[in-house]
Amino acid sequence: MMQLTWLLAIPMLALLLWLAWRRPNRQRLAARLLASGVAVASLVLLVFPPATKQAISPGTAILLTEGYNPDTLRQLLGQAQAKPEVYSYRTSADKATPLESLYLLRKKQPGLVRVHLLGYGVRGAELQALHGLQVKAHLAAEAEGMAAVHWPESVTLGEAVEVSGRYKVAGKNGARLYLQAAGQAQDSAVATADTTTRFGLRYTPKQTGQFIYTILRKSGGTTDTLGQVPVQVKPVKALGVLLLASSPLFEFRFLKNHLAAQQHGVALRTAVSKGIYQQEWLNMPRTSLDRLTPKLLQQFDVVLTEPQALQLLSATERATLQRAVTEEGLGVLTISNAPATQRSTAFFTSFQMERRSRQDARSTRASWADNAPASVTAAPYSLVRTTAVTGLVAGQPGQLLAAAKRAGWGKVALSLVPQTFPWQLEGQQAVYASYWASLLSGVARQEVQDRFWQLSDPQVPQPNQPLTLTFTDYTTPYPALPAATVMRLADSSTVDLPLAQNPVQPAQFSGTFRPHRSGWHRAQAPDTAPYFFFVQDTSDWVFADLQARRQETQAFLAQQQASPTADGAIAYTQKPLPLLWFFLLFVLSSGFLWLEEKF
Repeated sequence: MMQLTWLLAIPMLALLLWLAWRRPNRQRLAARLLASGVAVASLVLLVFPPATKQAISPGTAILLTEGYNPDTLRQLLGQAQAKPEVYSYRTSADKATPLESLYLLRKKQPGLVRVHLLGYGVRGAELQALHGLQVKAHLAAEAEGMAAVHWPESVTLGEAVEVSGRYKVAGKNGARLYLQAAGQAQDSAVATADTTTRFGLRYTPKQTGQFIYTILRKSGGTTDTLGQVPVQVKPVKALGVLLLASSPLFEFRFLKNHLAAQQHGVALRTAVSKGIYQQEWLNMPRTSLDRLTPKLLQQFDVVLTEPQALQLLSATERATLQRAVTEEGLGVLTISNAPATQRSTAFFTSFQMERRSRQDARSTRASWADNAPASVTAAPYSLVRTTAVTGLVAGQPGQLLAAAKRAGWGKVALSLVPQTFPWQLEGQQAVYASYWASLLSGVARQEVQDRFWQLSDPQVPQPNQPLTLTFTDYTTPYPALPAATVMRLADSSTVDLPLAQNPVQPAQFSGTFRPHRSGWHRAQAPDTAPYFFFVQDTSDWVFADLQARRQETQAFLAQQQASPTADGAIAYTQKPLPLLWFFLLFVLSSGFLWLEEKF
């Protein structure tokens, strides 16, 4: 067909050349002849455009995702002997074929063997469309902004919510991060320019309940919301506290009244003479304290005593108390002002000490948890730090005034602050309450949960993304499959959560579902305390989604076979030249012939 067209074009070209030659005006003859030839040739090329032969690789493709590096793309295209097809998925890219689904990749390129994946990657469920292909990832570097963040799911009233993480600033302008709670900024941290900064933000809630705090970023006069911090504030657990004193002490009397006012159950046994004790009970039933028995100690979470009181115990009572610590998880705190030398009490008092003063007592500044340092009178010693010792109260400079160590299931602790009641006499009730709340929580018997929920993955749940909940039941050796539901608190919409038993750990059951909306949700199983979790908006904590893509892409790559796969033979394709150029040549040449004849 093309040959016939050229044959028909020859008479047309001859006619135009003859008409241009026979004109009497010989000026611009060469231009007329050239324009005639160009007009005929461009007209034929418009009908049958020429094509260039281009090498392609039908077995290789490049897949661009969000965050891809254009330099990496140019490098891959420059290294390829034959041009691979370039596709984009959920990101915009010039000269790339957009894909609505990764399953369309094989349909568009049936002979596909290898895929170069650029950017942050895609989620694990979507990567299954590339199963069987050799995927080589060129993952993007960590993006500017929040790189990592952590906060507790729940705290006890009086404890601080601590938000920590890393923030990356790529430019020359630094940023300031704020923790907003109760309608105002409660704490802030500075993110240094052109570096990755570790930060920590703190806030102590004032009441129980479920709360949403916000992390803000201020930089260059603009304020952005990075994400929300959901925290459940639980009420303080009422403890059972047993006070064992060798003689009447102001310290124990003030402490007894304070703990009772905090609704803790308190029992006080004070030695009057050998084998005779004064006994008091507050917020708990009256039970004989004459002898320490396993049944009696089960009523308490922590025992506060002193070295002299421990020495007055019979060998049977000390053994009973020791077994309650190692086997039942009881905590024992001994308040002392000198190293204990009795071998009989070594289990409770064997902490290494260093003398710090020649006086019988010394004034220092003590700090604990999130409380500001406070003046206190302490023993002229400090505890030695070891790998087995956990500090509870710090002195200055960097000395330990109280510490605990694990002893079986429980803890034993030693305090070198013999008198704290002066804080109450000086009107520092808040300091006194904070001190003892921190000390008791660090020593008391830990609550063991036999049935509980956990959010396994991800850290930041988002709408329409899968999240996995794990239910653990240690109450029976062979627990039955529980019936579980998840309810969104805002509208009470409820869905059933199918659970599957872990084949390795029969006590664990896991279920995955996709929440449709953000907000607080509650997971519920029979005879189990409800578990609350928060689903974030899709615009919050963008870094978490990017990290999930990277991690799931890397996990997918690790499952691939290590042996390389051939790209396949090089093919060739005919790429037609753009018609615009031939159209312009035809318009210019024919226009020249028409105008030249007029003039």
